[in-house]
Amino acid sequence: MTAMCFTAIVGGANADVNETLLLEQALAQFGFSETTLTVDDHELTYYYSARTDRPRNLVLFIQGTDPFPLFFYELTDSGPNFFTAFPDDAAHLSDDYAYVVVAKPALSGIRQWQHFEVPQAYHDANYRQRRISDIRAVITHLKRRRLSEGGDIVVYGHSEGAQVGASLARVDSRITHLGFWSGNVLNNFYEFALFERLAALNGQQSDTQAHQNIMGLLEWYRSVVDDPQSTEVDEWGYTNRRWASYRHAPIDDLLALDIPIYAQFASEDDSTPIETAYLLPVQFITAGKDNLNFQVCLGCDHSYQEVIDGDLRDHWSEIFEDFVDWVEAH
Repeated sequence: MTAMCFTAIVGGANADVNETLLLEQALAQFGFSETTLTVDDHELTYYYSARTDRPRNLVLFIQGTDPFPLFFYELTDSGPNFFTAFPDDAAHLSDDYAYVVVAKPALSGIRQWQHFEVPQAYHDANYRQRRISDIRAVITHLKRRRLSEGGDIVVYGHSEGAQVGASLARVDSRITHLGFWSGNVLNNFYEFALFERLAALNGQQSDTQAHQNIMGLLEWYRSVVDDPQSTEVDEWGYTNRRWASYRHAPIDDLLALDIPIYAQFASEDDSTPIETAYLLPVQFITAGKDNLNFQVCLGCDHSYQEVIDGDLRDHWSEIFEDFVDWVEAH
């Protein structure tokens, strides 16, 4: 997982843009509707796409680390351009499926690209257990209101979203298939330390520097564990509350599951080390479990993009299509 601090720019000439109207236009363009639920003491919002009324199956995508809304716009001389912070995988599904993405806390709606503030309310509520409870509430609402009975509940998450998905599937027996895509297999801080050692092995820094950096990581980890509820934003753009909620290794959640798991990694990933990814099939074989489908996109980065003869090739869509074929075969 690579944590990035998002730099926001606010105000300016576009401060009076009607973002409600822009969201309506974006939803229409991408074929989604917006629903807001009140759960316990807070609201949550999800975005839903389906070609038929009450489809049988659900595919739910879980975003990764960055504090992004799901919809963005850019203003141009010819009008607004819209884009999403999630893939267009809904376009690859048949009429038997609904597709859903749950907004992160306080980040529903639409924002202008690179011109919005990440609110403190997001930092207060951005931790694994909150994301899990919000998604579970959405699944409950969908099963009652929008889905036919007896279908599959397919969850797939990328990067941090993979870690959320693994924990979610462990506590929610309604989930029938899990996609674990480029998530950390072990504790974040261990994998950060591994990257330091790899940098030393590759001659990018000395052994002494790598060791000093790792000792600094351990001190940082200790400070997180000692104050796990702090919502003060650190230099990475996240809080102790967020870091502490991911301290347990996802491999423990994955090994506890008996549902089919599609684990996707990439060999050139600079956010999730491929070296620890191979621990998954080793541990599943050791445990005598055969519910893991382990895949590696060779030559690909964290988002499954590959440079071939100077051109960038995006493998995400073909991986998603393989994932759906696998779901239907299992």
